[in-house]
Amino acid sequence: MARVPRTLADDQPTDPFGGVDAKSITEIEMDERVTLAREPLPAAAKLTDLPLKWVLLALVLCVGVSELAQRVERKHLIEKARDTKLITDEEAQTARDADRIVDDRERIQERIRELKKRQQDLKTKARDASERKDAPDKPAPGSPDDKSTDEPTIPLTLEALRAEIRRLAGDNFDNYRRWATLVALLVGAFGLILMAVFVRVLAAVVVGGIGVAVAFLAGGEWWALASAGGAGAIIGAVFAPRLLLANMLVNVTLAGTVIGGVVLGGGVYLATTSELYAIFGLGAGVVLGAIVGFKYSRQLFLLAVLVNCAGAATQVLWLAWGDLLPHFWPVTFGGLMILDAIATRIYHKVRWGRV
Repeated sequence: MARVPRTLADDQPTDPFGGVDAKSITEIEMDERVTLAREPLPAAAKLTDLPLKWVLLALVLCVGVSELAQRVERKHLIEKARDTKLITDEEAQTARDADRIVDDRERIQERIRELKKRQQDLKTKARDASERKDAPDKPAPGSPDDKSTDEPTIPLTLEALRAEIRRLAGDNFDNYRRWATLVALLVGAFGLILMAVFVRVLAAVVVGGIGVAVAFLAGGEWWALASAGGAGAIIGAVFAPRLLLANMLVNVTLAGTVIGGVVLGGGVYLATTSELYAIFGLGAGVVLGAIVGFKYSRQLFLLAVLVNCAGAATQVLWLAWGDLLPHFWPVTFGGLMILDAIATRIYHKVRWGRV
């Protein structure tokens, strides 16, 4: 019997995946148009889920508004100083054209302080004269009853308020300033985190207090008040994140409705001076504001908390330390907003990154 010789192809093993193109899981999902649904975050996690792009938008808007507000305040102070003859018309015009805002503010504030001191001295002399009854029928110059001089009222400024706080604090001003600075930095740089951490405590206090008030108005005994307060505290602590999210939805939607209607309706009226067009603009603004407020209620509410914490902290730091450097307000306010946003993002990733 003849033996059949083996060829080279018979010696090689057969590849079961021959002719098959290797693809990754991502490529297979793209070919099959597979969409992955994002698992919804818990209610507590949503309280710190704020993308940084929202913070950047709010930062640019708020810093621009604060810079504009300082310029408006400077112009207002210049006009008041000119009306009270503290500066001449030429000096007022020079101050209007100046670019060094801080120097102008300090110079005007110094003139205002001199005027207030002179007015206080006149009032003191008038009071002394009234006590001695030297001129009982004629009011002394500078007294509140003297109508001979009708001087414009100097507006209350932060510098005057800071000077009054320092006078009331006395020798303990430095200690108060250090504690105020610590609290301001904590609230300004960790406002959102503090809200997310202590929201259950705050909700327990609020809902528990409502339960106690209802039981007290109903004429309940002490055990009824304690039971209602304890039940309310437990309910508030358990459902605090959900209650806050519901509050965000309602309040921001309502605020968006009002602001959208006022802004768009008022803008159309200023542009066209037509009441009919303004009514159409008002309706469109109400609808647009309600849609935006409803869709982005959580982000807008968290931005409001972020801005309020940074603004309050900046206000306290300004009252405590003063204008230490040019553009103190925008630099401090923006820095606190950035710190709060980054700290909140890190906290969210660490706390809820695996959820």
